[in-house]
Amino acid sequence: MDMSTTMEELEHRRLLELGARGSRQGAGMAEDGAGTSAIAAAAAPATTGGGSSGGAVPHSSDPVESDGQDSATFLRDGARDGIDDDEDDGVEADLFVQVDSLLKPVSATMAMVVALVGVLNSSPVSAGAFSNMMVYEEHEDDSTGTKLAGSLENALIFIALIVGVTTLLFLLYKFRCTKLIYAWLITSVGMLLATFGGLVAYMVILRFDAPMDYGTSTFFLWNFAAVGMRVVFWPAPPIIRQVYLVIVSVLLAWSLTKLPEWTTWSILAAVSVWDLIAVLTPRGPLKGLVEESQRRNEPIPGLVYEADDVKLGLGDFVFYSVLIGRAVLHDVTTVVTCFIAILAGLGMTLLLLAIYQKALPALPISIALGMVFYFTTSALVTPMVELMNQQGAFI
Repeated sequence: MDMSTTMEELEHRRLLELGARGSRQGAGMAEDGAGTSAIAAAAAPATTGGGSSGGAVPHSSDPVESDGQDSATFLRDGARDGIDDDEDDGVEADLFVQVDSLLKPVSATMAMVVALVGVLNSSPVSAGAFSNMMVYEEHEDDSTGTKLAGSLENALIFIALIVGVTTLLFLLYKFRCTKLIYAWLITSVGMLLATFGGLVAYMVILRFDAPMDYGTSTFFLWNFAAVGMRVVFWPAPPIIRQVYLVIVSVLLAWSLTKLPEWTTWSILAAVSVWDLIAVLTPRGPLKGLVEESQRRNEPIPGLVYEADDVKLGLGDFVFYSVLIGRAVLHDVTTVVTCFIAILAGLGMTLLLLAIYQKALPALPISIALGMVFYFTTSALVTPMVELMNQQGAFI
C-alpha cells in the first residue's frame, strides 16, 4: 500500500510539474491561477493516501486518474494560453516594427528640413511658390487682429485648394480614370523635383560658392527628376523609392516654410481639421477613396510611403516638417521639443490604428502636440534656458 501510494504520488507530481512547466512556457508565468490550482491539486492525493488502508488503494488511484486528467487539461489550457500570449507578443512586436518603420523616415524628413532651413534661411534667393498664392501678405507692423484675419483668409484659400484637388482625385478614381490620375501625378512629381530640386541646388551652390557650370547642373537635374519619376511610379528597389518619397516631402516642406508665421500656424490648424473631416466623416473624400479602393481591391493612386504594411501619405510628412521648419526659425530648444512631440503623436496614432484597424487621420494628434509644445517652449522653457545661460548655470 505504501509503495502503491508512493508511486501514485510520484506520478501525480510528475504530471503537475509537466502542467506547471507548460503553463510557465505557454502562459507566460500566469502565477496566480496556476499556483492556486497546483496547490489545490497537490493537497487532494496526500490527504486521501494518508487516511487509507489496504482496501483504499483503488480510492487513491481514482484521485490520481482524475488529477491526471486535470493536469492534462491544465497543460492544454497552459499551452492554449501560451499560444494566445505568443500571438499578443507577436502583435506587440509587429506594432513596434511598424512604428519604427515610420518613425525613421519621418525623422529623416524633419531632420533634412531642419538642415535646409538652417543653411538656406539667409540665402538671398526667395522661394515664393506658395507665398504667391496667398491673398494676405503679412507685415511685422500689422496689428494682431489684422494678422489673424489675414492668416485665416490664407488658410481658407489653401484648404479650398486641397479640398478641390482631393475631390477631383476621388471623382477620377471613382469613374476609373486611373491613367489620367497617374499622368497628373507623374507630371507633378517631375516638375516638383526639377523646379524645387533645382532651386535648392542653386541656393546651396550660392551658399557655399561651389563651382558648377550650366551644362553639368542641367544634366544632373534632368537625371535626378527622370529617375525620381521612374522609381516612384514603376517597380523599383523599395529603398530607392522610399528615398525619393522623402526627398519629395523635404522639398515641399522646405518651400512651405517660406510662408509667413501666422499663415503657417493657421494652415497647420486648418489642415489638421480637414484631415479629420476627410478621413472620418461618412462622406469625406479620403474615406470614400479608401472604401472604393477596398471595394475594388485596388491600390489608391497617390504619393504614399509604405513600410511593413503601414501606409502614410506624404502630406503628413510635409506638414510635420513644416512645423519643425517653423521651430528652426525660433531656437534649438523649440526644435527638440517639437521633434519629440510630433513623433510621440505619430506613435499614438499608430497605436490607435492597431486598436481600431481602420484608416485614421495622421495629422491631428501630432500637429496639436507640436503646436502646444512650440508655444509652451517659446513662452516658458526658452526664456528660462536663456536666463540660465546668462547666469552661467548648468543642469
